Formats: sequence, C-alpha cells, structure tokens
Amino acid sequence: MTDGVANVGEVEHRKFLELVGRKDIRLFTLVMGNSANRPLLDAMTRESGGFAVSVSNSDDIVGQLLTATGKLTHEALHGVRIDIDGVKTADLSPQTPGSLYRGQQLVLFGHYWGNGMASVTLKGKRSGERKTYHTQFAFPQTSTGNPEIERLWAFAAIEDLNQQIADFGENADTRQAVIDLATEFGLVTDHTSMLVVRDEVFDQLGIQRSNRQRVATEQAARKPRSQAPIVQRRVDTAQPMYSGSRASHGGGSGGGSIDLLALMLMLPLAWLAIRNRCGTEA
Repeated sequence: MTDGVANVGEVEHRKFLELVGRKDIRLFTLVMGNSANRPLLDAMTRESGGFAVSVSNSDDIVGQLLTATGKLTHEALHGVRIDIDGVKTADLSPQTPGSLYRGQQLVLFGHYWGNGMASVTLKGKRSGERKTYHTQFAFPQTSTGNPEIERLWAFAAIEDLNQQIADFGENADTRQAVIDLATEFGLVTDHTSMLVVRDEVFDQLGIQRSNRQRVATEQAARKPRSQAPIVQRRVDTAQPMYSGSRASHGGGSGGGSIDLLALMLMLPLAWLAIRNRCGTEA
C-alpha cells in the first residue's frame, strides 16, 4: 500500500518501468485518495500487465471492489492487437491496447482512408493460449452525424503523448505535438490555455476563430440526434465478432459487439471510433 509519491532516491518514472519490465510480476493497485501519484501507479500496473483502480474520497468503494474482483477472478485477454484490412489506417489511439479484462470496453480512435468492406481482427492471448476474433463491416465514405469524434480523437492522442512525457520525460517534439493538437482542436492542456477576449480583438490580432465554427458544427449535429429515435448501431450483425451479451458483475458468458460509434469523412480523411467489448470467463 502506497501513495505512489517518489520523492526519495530514484524519482524518474522510466526507472520504475524498467524495473517492472525486468520482473515477471503483475501489479494490481487500488489507488486510494485524491493526492496519490496516479500517473506512476497507472504506468507501473500497465507495464506489468495488471491494472489500477482509482478510489477517490467520495467514491463507491463497493462498486470498485466488485470491478477489481471480477478482473481478478476471470481470465484476461492480454497482448491485445487490432488489425484492420481493407482501408488504410493511421494515428490509432491507444497504440498498444494492452490487456482486456472481463466486461471491459476497448475504444479505438484513429484515421482511415477509403471506404467499403474491411476486415477487423482482434488478436490476443488468454492464459498463454492464442485467441482470434474476426468480423467484417462497411466503412462509409461520408458520415457527419458525430463531428465530436474529431476532438475525442485529439484528446486521446494528447493523453497518449502526456503518458509518454510522464513515463520517459518531456522533449521538444512531444511538447510541440501536444501544443499543435490542442491549438488545432481547441483543447486545454498542461501546455495550452484559453483566453477570453472581446470580438474586436480577434480582428485586431488576426486570430482565426476556427473553434467557434467547430462548436457550431457540433451543436448543429447534436439537435437532430436528440430528436431521432433510438437505433441499433451495431455494425457487425452480418458476421458478429462475439456471441452472447457483455459480461457483468453478476456472471455470464461474456461477449459483446463491434459498435462503430461515428465516422466523419474530411476528404479524404475520416475519423474512426471502434468500440469493442471483451468478456472472457475462467
């Protein structure tokens, strides 16, 4: 049990991760309280193939314990990898999914080029045994119903960069990458802020108000979605990746589906969010 604060002796995250990488161990950590060093504890558990559960001062401790128990009593799918064949993909986040525990969702953001049918394959190991799950579905040429996917991808990419900075230290390239993404997509980070000024100041300084147009586009798309009937957005119905329903605390066989949350083409660039649910029992 620790607050994870490294302030005596070695303090660099990278050294702790190197140590974990040299040992055949799994770390399962309950991070207690709001002042714990969560970045270091999360990184160490992730590097070891385990997981960290954060419990705040006002959290539901019973629910968190049930979640942790379910992960420990059921086998995980580890060494997870996603392969997409049929469309060109890039800038995926997370780049390394790691392990999937019972009932856990994997949300994958990225860019794709092209359209039409493509194959999606999820590979991993369960207790050392290789497992492969496969499906096919169509990637649309254009979909503008969820423009928020732009900023969700940018936020996920910034989170990945911040994790690299926390683990291995900051350099000019990663810092600038965070600044560029945050500036383009109107996000507040450790390296960027938002300043409120009068309308005429934008003209005086020659500042392009791209974020205002982006917010207007998101709001315009949100209204028809709220008025539309609920629809089934599962895209692997013709060839389900899994059978059965998603696992829960109460038991069950696990399973799930591929849910293409939203796709938005920015000629020729498209934004992709794939949700995959993984649930495997021991």
